[in-house]
Amino acid sequence: MTLETSDHTSTEHSSTAGSKSALADFPQLTLLGRESKLTQLHEKYFQPFYSGAEILDFEASRNVILSARCWRHQRSHSTLLIVGGRNESHAKYAEVAYDFFTRGFDVWIYDHRGQGFSQRELVDTQVGWVDSFQNYVNDLSIFHDRILAPHKKNSLFLLAHSMGAAVSTLWMNQTRVRLNAVAFTAPMVDLLLKPYPRVVVNMMVAAGLRAGREKEYIPGGTAFEPSDYGFDLTNSAARRDWNRSLFISYPQIRLGSPSYRWLHEALQVARKMRSSGFVGAMKTPLLVWQAGADQVVKPNAHRYLRYFGENCELAVERRSQHELLQEHDDIRARVIDRTVSFFEKAASSKE
Repeated sequence: MTLETSDHTSTEHSSTAGSKSALADFPQLTLLGRESKLTQLHEKYFQPFYSGAEILDFEASRNVILSARCWRHQRSHSTLLIVGGRNESHAKYAEVAYDFFTRGFDVWIYDHRGQGFSQRELVDTQVGWVDSFQNYVNDLSIFHDRILAPHKKNSLFLLAHSMGAAVSTLWMNQTRVRLNAVAFTAPMVDLLLKPYPRVVVNMMVAAGLRAGREKEYIPGGTAFEPSDYGFDLTNSAARRDWNRSLFISYPQIRLGSPSYRWLHEALQVARKMRSSGFVGAMKTPLLVWQAGADQVVKPNAHRYLRYFGENCELAVERRSQHELLQEHDDIRARVIDRTVSFFEKAASSKE
């Protein structure tokens, strides 16, 4: 397994050896029947495509260097911005990026601060840390405004997963950025806090912060263990195994359990979304995918119906675990096909 990575020593835009013309030679593949031959598909299609990305590492807020990639070609008709979830990297999105690129989208993606190939802010690089979720929002704003916007092509769409959906929601509310349509998969509105009730978790986090433990793992938290990865994220053994292999081959992208500070910030997301002025502020068409068997976030994505009103569509995959785009072929095929159709409909309505 070979990936293009960076050492965060430069913020200059550069590109890999793969040319845009070569990227255009990759064929659109059927979304079904992949799992039994996923390794071969990665070797023949997804990894060569991934290696052909332009490397766009950039300096984000508070001088943190973030790792970013894009795939674009002159024949693409639209631009897609992907915002990943917690403990994800653009390397994990090779198959997803391939599917959208070969359906006519330029694809742009970056790794959040403190995870993936982006810069870590703590000495213990495995601790899931962020000083404030606002840093995530600022990073997204910088990536859009400075890196993507000068090259935006026609319609601009956003696809965000889990924590990335929460960050994107706050960003959209703060900036009123102009997007043609948005799709969220398993948005992190509220975390599942099993086995403790929310009031107990709030008290635990508050006590930890008062004790100066904000940069430490939450109780029971540990460094990343590959053998434990993914069983609560997807039903697809093939994609779980492939994603696990990334962490084994590239240990620098591993991220352990959250810190007290990260959890504190995550718990504030729902409160911020209920704040004055938020409801009714969104006018962008939104498609929200809810995973019926989610073990990470509460299945209450329907809250977005209140924020976006008639602009929001809610779709439920009852058998899916948290990562709908890493699920069994039939599930992810429905997610991708309907999402592409949703984007195309939104674009045509603007013409």
